[in-house]
Amino acid sequence: GGATVTETPAVLLPKKTAIKSLKGGKKRFTVKYRRISGVDGCVIQYSLKKSMKGAKTVKIKGAKNAAKTVKKLKKKKTYYVRVRTYKVINGNKFFSKYTKTQKVKTK
Repeated sequence: GGATVTETPAVLLPKKTAIKSLKGGKKRFTVKYRRISGVDGCVIQYSLKKSMKGAKTVKIKGAKNAAKTVKKLKKKKTYYVRVRTYKVINGNKFFSKYTKTQKVKTK
């Protein structure tokens, strides 16, 4: 017998969120996304490359927060941003699919 790969049941996957607004500021951007109930938090991923290569991630705990300002960025650069929610079940993290990638320019 070969090793079986178990797929994550869709029931366990948290609902996907959506980016509501993305605003660039001085060496920063603020992302607002749809609040999803029943999730433990979300992850914001951002990169200077459209391919999301070398992307950095910011983790936000809790479902109450639905906005985040990411600081200490490079100025006058275009960043590609996407968000996904997560849920912790029995110590395992389950992630939703990412939102569509959106771009924002810092000042």
